Amino acid sequence: MSGTTQLTTVRKAAIGIGDFGFNLYWQTAGLYLLFFYTDALGLPAATAGFIYMSALIWDAMLDPVLGLLVDRTRTSMGRYRPYLLMGGAPLALGFIAMFAGPSTPALAAVVFAAGTHLAFRTLYALVSIPYAALFARITSDSTQRGDLAGVRMVFGTLAAITVAALTLPLAQAFSTPEDPRRGWMIVGAGYGLLATLCLLAVAWATRGLDAADARDAAPPPLKAVLKSLAANRALHLVLGAVVLSAFSGTMFSKNLLYYFKYVLGDAKLGSAALTIGALTAAVCVPAFAVVMRLVGKRATWLIGVAPGVAGLLLWHYADGKGIPLLYLAIALQAMGLASYVVCFWGMLPDTVEYGEWRSGTRTESMVFGLTVLGQKAALGLGAGFLGVALTHVGYQPNAVQTPETLAGIKAMMFWIPLAGGLGSAALIFLYPINRAAHQKMVAEIAARSAEGPIAPTKLSLQDTVIQ
Repeated sequence: MSGTTQLTTVRKAAIGIGDFGFNLYWQTAGLYLLFFYTDALGLPAATAGFIYMSALIWDAMLDPVLGLLVDRTRTSMGRYRPYLLMGGAPLALGFIAMFAGPSTPALAAVVFAAGTHLAFRTLYALVSIPYAALFARITSDSTQRGDLAGVRMVFGTLAAITVAALTLPLAQAFSTPEDPRRGWMIVGAGYGLLATLCLLAVAWATRGLDAADARDAAPPPLKAVLKSLAANRALHLVLGAVVLSAFSGTMFSKNLLYYFKYVLGDAKLGSAALTIGALTAAVCVPAFAVVMRLVGKRATWLIGVAPGVAGLLLWHYADGKGIPLLYLAIALQAMGLASYVVCFWGMLPDTVEYGEWRSGTRTESMVFGLTVLGQKAALGLGAGFLGVALTHVGYQPNAVQTPETLAGIKAMMFWIPLAGGLGSAALIFLYPINRAAHQKMVAEIAARSAEGPIAPTKLSLQDTVIQ
C-alpha cells in the first residue's frame, strides 16, 4: 500500500475522472433504462422492473466473489490496474448492446433485454470493484481520501449533468418512429467511448501506486476475512445507511420521468429537472468536501439530511402549484444527495482500517464488494418493487393514466424516500470513526506490522466524538 504518499492535483484528477466514466453508465442505466424498456421497447412495467431487479441482484451477488478474486490478483501491472486496462472496451460494448435489442416480438424483446442487461452488469462489476478498491490502496491518509472522494464526486456529478441534459434529447433526435432504439444506441456508443478513455486515464495515474507489497504476499484465509467483516461495526452502519438510501431513493429517481410525462404531460420537463438536480449536486459536492474537512464525515452527512428532507416536503407541497417550486424541490434534494455521496465514498475506505484494526486482517476489496452488493441489491429490489407497484396502480405505457395511477406515483415519490432518508441518518449518527480515531488506528496497525500483532481494543467514547 502506498501509505501517506502525497498525490499531485493532476494525479488526483486523473484518478477521479474514472467516476465520470462509470457514472455515464450508472446514471444512464439508473435514470433511463427502465423508461427505455417500458416506453421505447413497450415492455410491461412489472416485466421491465423484474429484468432490472434481476440484473442488479446478479451484479450484487458477483461483487463479493469478485472482491475475493481481486484481493488475490498479483501482476506486474499491479493488482487493480489490469482490470481497468483490459475491461474498458468490453464494458462499453456491453452497454451499447442493451439498446440494440428487438422491440417485437414481445418474447424476443424480453429475452434480449434480460440477456444484455445481465452481461452489462457482469462487466460493470468486473471493472468497478477494482476501481473502488484502488482508493484504499493508493493512500492511507484520511484527509487525502477525503480529497479524492470530493474529486471523484465532482466528476460523477459532471457525468450526471451530461446524462441528464443530453441523453433524452439526443436519443429522441437520432431515433425515428420506425426505430425508437436507434438514438439510444448512438448515445450509448458515445458514452462508451468516453468512459473507456476515462478508465485508461485512471490506469495511467495509478502506475506505481497499485503494486503488491510484502503484506500482500499471502492472501488471508476466508475465515479471517469473514471474521474481519463481522467485527467491522463501522462498515455495518455505512452499509445499512446505503441500503436504505438506495432502495428509498429509487422510488423518487425512477419515477421522475413518469411523473413529468404523465402527471405534467411533458417528458422533456423531466430532463430539465434531472439537469437542475445534477447541476446543483455539481456545485454542492466540492462545498461539502470542504465541510467534511472542517467538521468530519459523520457531521457532514447529517448536515446534508436537512436540505434533502426539506426538498421532499416541498415536492409534496408543490404538486399542482407550478414548475418552479418542483424544480426548487429537486435542487434541495440534490444538495442532500451531494452530501451523501461525498461522505459515503469518504467513509468507506476508513472502514477498511477499522476492520483491520479490530481483527488484524485487511479486506479492502471485500469491504467495497460487500457494500456495493448491498447498494446494488437495494437498487435492484427497488426497481423490481417499482415495476410491481406501477402495475398495481394501473400504469399503462404511452397511454393516459387514471387519477388513481397518478396518485400512486405521487405517493411512492414521497413517503418511501422520506422514511429511507431519516432511517439512514439515524444509522450514520452512530458511526464511530472521526479523524483522530482514524489516525490512531492507522498508527496502531503500523505498529503491529513492525512489532507483531497486539490485542485490539475498542475505541473509547472520547475517540468517537466528531472533531
